[in-house]
Amino acid sequence: MALFGLGRKPTTFGLDIGTSAIKVVELAQSKGGLALKTYATIPLPRDVIAEGTIREPQVVTDAIKECVEKAGISGTSAVISVSGREAIVKRVPLPKVTPKELGDAIQLEAEHHIPFAIDDVFLDYQVVSQSANAMSVVLVATKKVKVLEYVAAVEAAGMDAVVVDLDAFAVQNQFELSSPGEATDAVALIDIGASVMKTNVIHGGACIFARDVPFGGNNYTDAIAQRLNVSTEVAEAAKQGREVGVNWDDLVPALEAVSRELSLEVQRTFDYFASTAESERIGKIVLSGGCTKLTGLDDFLGSSWGVPVELARPLQGIEHDVAQFADDDPEQIGPVLAVAVGLALRRPGDKPA
Repeated sequence: MALFGLGRKPTTFGLDIGTSAIKVVELAQSKGGLALKTYATIPLPRDVIAEGTIREPQVVTDAIKECVEKAGISGTSAVISVSGREAIVKRVPLPKVTPKELGDAIQLEAEHHIPFAIDDVFLDYQVVSQSANAMSVVLVATKKVKVLEYVAAVEAAGMDAVVVDLDAFAVQNQFELSSPGEATDAVALIDIGASVMKTNVIHGGACIFARDVPFGGNNYTDAIAQRLNVSTEVAEAAKQGREVGVNWDDLVPALEAVSRELSLEVQRTFDYFASTAESERIGKIVLSGGCTKLTGLDDFLGSSWGVPVELARPLQGIEHDVAQFADDDPEQIGPVLAVAVGLALRRPGDKPA
């Protein structure tokens, strides 16, 4: 799914500006296809980015610079993404029209389906299917102020945002690389970040449903802090398994309670999906994002939903050396890098509407 290409076709890298961390990934062509050239992550203090809004631009800009420098990336052409309530994805049916007529038809449909003034959004689309008399189009609209806010942070770091994608589509990009032609039923790609859970249901290589929900890792942190009467900093460290004088067994009730809430949120999303998709069946769920580091989350959710659940494998199909990961476990860091890997696969103009 293409979004907003803003330049020519330079060598690019994926830059994931997340609520809790900046992540970069650079890929390179190899004899076997693609290879991981470098990656890095830099944590962000809590509430620097809140509800998808950059509250402290200088902190974000400095973290971007630090992350790119840590990775040793010399290029300045970044592919970034946004998510949240200001990003709308709708699949709409249209009568068959000519390519020349399609732009006007999209504009009219967008006015019916997008809950913002059309002049206030960047609008993009992709035709996902068509027959003799009809076609199906995925509309994507993102508020301009949101996109420009993220672009400004990148430019302040001395780089160019040459493509702006959606987090959900970036996760789809890496899934299609790591699992080509694998699924016959629809697959729900769920990326659970610190503050937003992004769901993208795909079938046959096309997005058929997408929804962002304000729920994520911070919910776990807050529950731990409340239950144990500790600061959010201590709670976050304890959640990550660091030694901060907290017994892991004391965390379990809080973790289980939030996981049940998470399961209910996902079920609401699936119910909403079922109301919009007549005969589609979700055959598998693939999890990515920082919350995947919580031990047993995939098993818990799988038992709750009765659908196979697995962790994303964005590095599958990409050559990489375990030595590149220093102190990181590739199996654990992989799902965390899903958005950044998906962005690193993009180039300006690579997916025309």
